Amino acid sequence: MAGAALGLLALLLAFSFSLALSRYDVRRSQVLEEANAIGSTANFALMLPEPAQGPILSLLREYAAVRIGLGVPFDPAKLQRDVAQSLGLQAKLWRQAVAVTAADPQSLPAYRFVASLNEMNNIHERRLTALRYHVPAEVMLMLIGVAMVAMGFTGYHSGVAGSRRLFATLIMSVTLTIVIMLVVDLDRPARGLIQVPVQPLIDAAQSIPR
Repeated sequence: MAGAALGLLALLLAFSFSLALSRYDVRRSQVLEEANAIGSTANFALMLPEPAQGPILSLLREYAAVRIGLGVPFDPAKLQRDVAQSLGLQAKLWRQAVAVTAADPQSLPAYRFVASLNEMNNIHERRLTALRYHVPAEVMLMLIGVAMVAMGFTGYHSGVAGSRRLFATLIMSVTLTIVIMLVVDLDRPARGLIQVPVQPLIDAAQSIPR
């Protein structure tokens, strides 16, 4: 029974770790995509008529600053404020895009700017979705439950067999706890020690001309 419980625990740990790691990689790749989209939008803004460049670049700098701190530190109210501020800045950017397009409907730079702005908006929703989705709570509860059962069977087996390997059992328990905590930390990067790096967004914000 102890061997079967430990085998099931190993399977659940591998599944949960793989799922949490894949979601972490998605969040990290979307930060890079968003940084590239903001940088591209700023570059296309430099091709627009000079009177429109200043307001657009200023809005993009504000937008990048908001996206750098999106959802960090963990606070649902702050996340909602960041999302509302992001949407407000997007609306202002779209008003600028509409004005530029209305002034010259056949402008190729304006067309490219609008396309890049649209991609930036789409990435906003994808990144927000990735932040909100985690490993299902049922899976985490099952993982913790199986770990408790496996350690219980292991202790019972040691007692029946008359072998007192307290140090080895303690090491195994601590190791399992650390692995489970690592899975939780990977799945909720805004709360723990493992953070999604936002250096690409910082670099993009610093590269926007003033």
